[in-house]
Amino acid sequence: MEQIPLYQHIVNALKAQIESGELKIGDQLPTEAQISKTYNVSRITSKRALTELENENLIYRVQGKGSFVNAMESSPRPVTKTSKEILLILPFSHNPGLGDYEKGINEYLMATDYTLNIQSSTIVSQYKLLEAALQSANSGLIFYPVNSISDLGILYQYHLSKYPIVTMDKYIEGIPLLSVVSDNFEGGYLACHHLIENNHKKIAFLSSLKVENSSSIRERYFGYLKALYDNNLIDHSVSDLTERYLIHDNDNGREYYISFIQAVMEQGITGIVAENDLIAIEIMQIAKELGLSIPDDFSIVGFDNIHLSSFVEPKLTTISQDFEQMGYQAAQNLVAIMENPQKQPRENVGVPVELIERQTVKRL
Repeated sequence: MEQIPLYQHIVNALKAQIESGELKIGDQLPTEAQISKTYNVSRITSKRALTELENENLIYRVQGKGSFVNAMESSPRPVTKTSKEILLILPFSHNPGLGDYEKGINEYLMATDYTLNIQSSTIVSQYKLLEAALQSANSGLIFYPVNSISDLGILYQYHLSKYPIVTMDKYIEGIPLLSVVSDNFEGGYLACHHLIENNHKKIAFLSSLKVENSSSIRERYFGYLKALYDNNLIDHSVSDLTERYLIHDNDNGREYYISFIQAVMEQGITGIVAENDLIAIEIMQIAKELGLSIPDDFSIVGFDNIHLSSFVEPKLTTISQDFEQMGYQAAQNLVAIMENPQKQPRENVGVPVELIERQTVKRL
């Protein structure tokens, strides 16, 4: 026999009180907190129960006052429902294996009366999307920035206007917006430490962007440095090679990676920590074209654990981010901000990462 969800038990109980006349038209229902205490359930469950009753037109809500028993369905509703849509702005339209942000967001929103709208900045700039969103009827915004230093003017306007916003993947320098990010420092540390555990001493860090432009890349780089420092290898690995490829803008694409691989071989680098899986996989493909073998000629660790990382040959050792949990946390914190704007959380949320050992690291 299928088990009845907890929220449905609450719906049935409150509906019975309404239908019996115990709760009359205009009577106020218990608050979410009171329902949670009475039925020993979470606030999410109590909110879901009230949402179901509202959807059945049995109650109506007045922001800041509570929930009330509605008149019969044939009567007009006492209030006009405000927008309950959350906007997600992403820098990509087709997700290149970078996880289940949307799945995590929707998983949380299922227990609320909010819905999700997604826009990408592949055609229209992020600035234009942010500008339009600020003037829209959306209840709040989850924003995945391209980097940590762009669109600062419009983002500061969000802060000044107290518009509900949560950034995801990166935090914005100098603007106190709540951010949900992976533990990038720990990820960089785990990647480098894994190479060190396998007796690698000359380890380079490869990034396609300047580390000062992206908080996530910068934290990965700092984690890499900390692992070197903890193992007395800082002087061995922070060579001209690493410094040179940290400040390169990667305008030359393939030629950039070819020159990097050539420098790796010339300088005796045996391990590479790559900014992400896509770069790691491209390095592996070019190395193969150059007649090199991974991990025999050098080892490499990626970051993200995209689907492709487990299908390339050899399979890529990487750091796994929990994209779904990031989306869930972003939605949870945004809803908290929207529903209690006077008590907005200001501590950034860090989501744990995990080392996934596969085949691209060789023990020396």
